[in-house]
Amino acid sequence: MPTSFYLDNVRNLLRNLRQEPISALPGRLAAIARPKMFRLSEEAAHRTGAGAILARAYRGKGIALMFHEIHSDVDGELRTGCSAAQLARIIDAVRADGRDIVPIGEGLRRLAEPDSTPFALLTFDDGYRDNRTNALPVLERAQAPMTLFAPTGMITREINAWWLGLRELIKTSAVLDLPAMGRSFDCGDLASKMSAMRMVTGWIGTDQSRADALAPVFAAKGIDLATLVERYAMDEAELRTFAAHPLVEIGAHTQSHRFLSALDEATVLNELKSNKAYLENLLGRPVRYLAYPFGTPGACGEREARLAALAGFEASFTTRAGHLFSEHLRHPQLLPRIDVGYAPQSRAALASRLNGLHRAMTTGFGNPVAIGT
Repeated sequence: MPTSFYLDNVRNLLRNLRQEPISALPGRLAAIARPKMFRLSEEAAHRTGAGAILARAYRGKGIALMFHEIHSDVDGELRTGCSAAQLARIIDAVRADGRDIVPIGEGLRRLAEPDSTPFALLTFDDGYRDNRTNALPVLERAQAPMTLFAPTGMITREINAWWLGLRELIKTSAVLDLPAMGRSFDCGDLASKMSAMRMVTGWIGTDQSRADALAPVFAAKGIDLATLVERYAMDEAELRTFAAHPLVEIGAHTQSHRFLSALDEATVLNELKSNKAYLENLLGRPVRYLAYPFGTPGACGEREARLAALAGFEASFTTRAGHLFSEHLRHPQLLPRIDVGYAPQSRAALASRLNGLHRAMTTGFGNPVAIGT
């Protein structure tokens, strides 16, 4: 990574710290130090070969890998996705690790068979056009199947894609004032723009009202969410063509891509059923699997799992980090996935996700089987 990026990162960190009250500085510094120590520990485990040994109990029969956008210009999109080259490297690493890349149905069958070969699932969220233009050629060369989880509103252009609006806002701003957050951000370079993106997204958390509070800022800057969705997402014709490819399966991702935990039970059930019906009608085939939007414990849980089963899904995926074990067959509506579609990504970071060390470290060497947490 260029030295200037590191210097920009340091300058941005110092600017952010100056905005913090003195009483908050110890907590803020600890929050900064934790991920850095985590990365150093991953690197040490990778370089010494200790990672695979420490993570032996956390290595499951399967692993579900999560991607979103596959960018042509990763820096230009604030490193919110990854490149086609990174996707290809991950596929090679998965196979070098002794795993077959299979469709979800085959993976679930293998979980039930003690002597089956280890496997990996490739999953992509939201229905971005670059999954077709940038990811599919890589998948074709590798003959690697994938599942795309598509929300109705992304395809019909009716979604409140606040995350796209936020990225556009930060991309096009040198200084960003967010009255609802009570913060101002310097966005003069890539490091500061990425930092602002992380901090605002973290502030939103699973609070839809905070995401909605960005609307006046978007309007003031002339940012139209429907236009951005049109720029980045597939439309109905593109999705039909994509779904017809032999390597592609389409899954559900709700009607509106909202935080399900914040909605009442009837609304959640409608989000699930209407999205499933829309996709099945559009594609003329069953939609058997679901990925919850955001997928964290704060965004979905046991209630959403029960409703997903009621809506007719055979299995549903969260973003809880962890591998897939046979025990997950008793909890098929809360399956873990690991995010590997971010940039930049070190060899050590990828290795810790593939061998299970990431789950071990994030849980303090707790339960290897990720279900509720």
